[in-house]
Amino acid sequence: MRVSKRFPLAVHSLLFVAVLSPKKRVTSTLVAESTDSNPVTVRNIFLNLSENGLLVTAAGKNGGVNLAREPKDITLWDIYRAVETNDVEEIFKIHETNSTCPVGKNFYHILYPHMASAVNAMKADMEQVTLQTLIEELKSLLKDIKTEKNTEALAKQPE
Repeated sequence: MRVSKRFPLAVHSLLFVAVLSPKKRVTSTLVAESTDSNPVTVRNIFLNLSENGLLVTAAGKNGGVNLAREPKDITLWDIYRAVETNDVEEIFKIHETNSTCPVGKNFYHILYPHMASAVNAMKADMEQVTLQTLIEELKSLLKDIKTEKNTEALAKQPE
């Protein structure tokens, strides 16, 4: 299945913006540092997200990025569609076949419905997860990490 790193980078970018933009001016350079990627790659993802109504960008010294919609109104499928194809034939590349072979000439027709079903299942699942869901999961994880560190610190203290 063809899924590039663009989708995870886009999710990471939007999550970064959602969590930090109210407190800090978010730029492609900051997101690139967080994603360990190139700022140009991040700017290209920002462009795709902006063109699809998920992000608002402003250039220049006072520029930055903000979410175009509330996190509860942005699904993983919205993000995926903004940066990846949802065309079954592009996701699943099928090799050339021999049209004189009984398997080869029918291969696409028997496989395509199953591939389309897989993409539809992926879409259905991704439509159930919002950016808000990820924000809440991140907050919970950070709380758990903080609790673990506090527990470790208490355990190291002499009695």
